[in-house]
Amino acid sequence: MRNRYQKLAVALLLLLGFLFGTALPELLRMGTGTYAGFLSLYGLQKYKERAVSAVNVLPYIAAGRLRTLLFLWMSSYTAAGFLFHLAYAWWLAASAGMLLAVFMLRDGHEGLLLFFCCLFPQWLLYGAMWQKEVAFLLRQWRGSDLGLADSRGRGSMYRRDLSELAGMVGLCLLGCGAEAFLGTWTLKIFLKFFS
Repeated sequence: MRNRYQKLAVALLLLLGFLFGTALPELLRMGTGTYAGFLSLYGLQKYKERAVSAVNVLPYIAAGRLRTLLFLWMSSYTAAGFLFHLAYAWWLAASAGMLLAVFMLRDGHEGLLLFFCCLFPQWLLYGAMWQKEVAFLLRQWRGSDLGLADSRGRGSMYRRDLSELAGMVGLCLLGCGAEAFLGTWTLKIFLKFFS
């Protein structure tokens, strides 16, 4: 029963983050093009005309994604790890809500297609990485509650942890490659067709 309430609380937190993100563009007048960021009408117009080299974008994307993954992974060993994961999940939900709202303000129902263009295919890989990372966090918590860290050899525990981290890093790098080479390409094609 308690587990169900915890899942409901996390789902409610994500929903609130998503709703906050959808309200933010209207508060900042992003839909009218007055906001000076990438998601404004001006920013999207300039992005459509700009030549983007995926090889140059890849290290930038990978550095940001890997830093986040390593921070979350290391926080799994601390008592505050669960709070960091909740805060990051809320931020992702708010970012998704903001992105969807801006695209809907700009293009109406076609904005939905643009939103999914920004997510596919890289977020399938990022989602798999996130699932493994959360499973690692929960296993760390269960292991410390049961005292398993003392009952098995530390060397085998660290080897297993590092092999899991290597799998997560591999998924993250695949996602970064998909985002750099496919994501920017599909976004530019969409912006050319629907503008």
